[in-house]
Amino acid sequence: MFNDGLLDMMRWRFTSIIKNPGLRLQTDKKKDMLLNFAGGEGKGLFFQWDGEARFAFSPSGKDFNIFIRKVLTIPVVIGPYHDRNLTGPIENGQPVKFEVFGETPEEKNIVRRRLLANVNGELDKELNASAEEIQAAKLKLKGASK
Repeated sequence: MFNDGLLDMMRWRFTSIIKNPGLRLQTDKKKDMLLNFAGGEGKGLFFQWDGEARFAFSPSGKDFNIFIRKVLTIPVVIGPYHDRNLTGPIENGQPVKFEVFGETPEEKNIVRRRLLANVNGELDKELNASAEEIQAAKLKLKGASK
């Protein structure tokens, strides 16, 4: 079901096209996930967060982790050209609503506090690299001189 607290995790590699049977992408259902990245200096990981493409890296080149879990249920409008053959069933019999997700009231409060901190700009230093961090990772900085 859609509101079961499980995430659809899709790992993509070039060989996925060959391994994937048919046109529907296969996903793993996970409650949460800890991604470990050990790419070294000048390397990082592309991922999607909050509907936007992101690039995570360690300025020092050391290994880093990203913990992922479901925090929101957000209803979306499916357009008039929805094709059930492509998406599968989209109705789960539950009312459509926006809600903060968590198994306990404390988990929901943690999500609410973090969302408010993000809206207030308090997470910018945690989520966005500074010019110095980008240069320390030996990554190209847009607009920087060569």
